[in-house]
Amino acid sequence: MKKFLLLSTVAVMITVFANATIRRVGFFGPYIAGQDYSTFALAYTAASPGDTILVFPGIVNITQTITKKLIIFSVGDYLDPTTTPPGNASLQAATGIATVNSVVFAAGSDGSLISGFYGGTYYVGASNITICRNWNLTVVLANSLATYSNLQILDNYWVWVSSGGINGSNITNMNVSNNFMYAFSTPPGNTYSGNIGYNVWAFDNTQNAGGANGGASTMSQNTSIELGLGAYLLQNNIFVNSAGTTVASNYNYFTFSNGSNSIFNYNMALETAIPINWGTGTGNVITPIANASSIFAAFPAIATSSPDARYKLGAGSPALTVGSGSKPIGMYGGTAPYKLSVIPSIPTIYKLSSLQGNNPTGTTITINVSTRGNN
Repeated sequence: MKKFLLLSTVAVMITVFANATIRRVGFFGPYIAGQDYSTFALAYTAASPGDTILVFPGIVNITQTITKKLIIFSVGDYLDPTTTPPGNASLQAATGIATVNSVVFAAGSDGSLISGFYGGTYYVGASNITICRNWNLTVVLANSLATYSNLQILDNYWVWVSSGGINGSNITNMNVSNNFMYAFSTPPGNTYSGNIGYNVWAFDNTQNAGGANGGASTMSQNTSIELGLGAYLLQNNIFVNSAGTTVASNYNYFTFSNGSNSIFNYNMALETAIPINWGTGTGNVITPIANASSIFAAFPAIATSSPDARYKLGAGSPALTVGSGSKPIGMYGGTAPYKLSVIPSIPTIYKLSSLQGNNPTGTTITINVSTRGNN
């Protein structure tokens, strides 16, 4: 009953704010014709441009080509505090997830948004696409040889940005901000421009099976950040490799390739045997290796932290004052910081309780409801 109340109320609240039809996929309450669907494909077919599709936990491997403007939400990820490493508690009453196999934003999908899912590959073939607050995903920047603009890749955890082998595409005003990054690869042959800011690239050298150290396998040991011929502004990012406890043993896995058209401002990297190769810019900092354990809240050892909470800046972190005006940098910095468990920016009921317990006497029951806006 708790989950039913949570998400049915969210759906009502979305209707109020978005003023569009809500299509629910996998809803586990009473069925409503014209609103509830058993699969994403059925909801997509029924949807009109501008509609919202709300996907409930348990829907898996969504595969869809999008040719109309849609707002697509699920509930986030790492919501179960009993997992290893633990999820973030008390953010959402429903602790399950919905997963993506592949989503193609094709012609006609301009203005679409997708948020709150786990996994999958997102192919961009339209303008004004927003991919935000998802977990463990690949974004292929070009689905065809065409020109797009205003791609927003925001607040995702473990995201790989790739050109997908396409040569000859063009994306302007791209914004890749407040993410935990797995890789970034836009080789020469494409023309991209935009902002890459307030992200974290991190590697902790444990590489344990399943990544149980909360990010251990999120960065390969030979990752090159391929900027191609892109004209990027890279600013307020953190690049931290913890491969060894001395400078001589701490090899730099973060190298920038073909970055001559980009500008590097107010970024920070951990001291390594091979210095990071900043391009043109100002305010970039190399912090001593002795600071490795003070940059983030739970790094290199995750301890009891969740995977994404570990990358909050630690008390006294050198990254707290690196930004312009001595402001914090990294995925929790800036005006739109990363949100734990990639909770979408929709109203959420995260706690329901009754002072009368589960078996109240009489015909009435008092319910206390706790909500948050998740903006």
